[in-house]
Amino acid sequence: MKKRKAGSGAGVMEILQIPPDLAKKDCILTLCGRGELYIENYRKILEYKEDRIRILTRNGRLSVEGADLAIASYTGEEMYVTGRIRSLAIDGAGREG
Repeated sequence: MKKRKAGSGAGVMEILQIPPDLAKKDCILTLCGRGELYIENYRKILEYKEDRIRILTRNGRLSVEGADLAIASYTGEEMYVTGRIRSLAIDGAGREG
């Protein structure tokens, strides 16, 4: 009987050329200037106000602060935020709160 090597899944991901962030379902943030934010792989919306949007991600709680913030569109995995973005912060380890 052959024993499986630890981490053999990493080899499959490499062969299939799947980027590590997609394989682990990490949150991916793409900031376009100070007015557009594209979020991939989020879990849920925790707070939605004109000056602050808080989102639960696998990496922690993402806080977007600014003015005239709006969730222009979203699906179960992707979100597009517009407005005058002043700051982004990730806090915690992906737990709700």
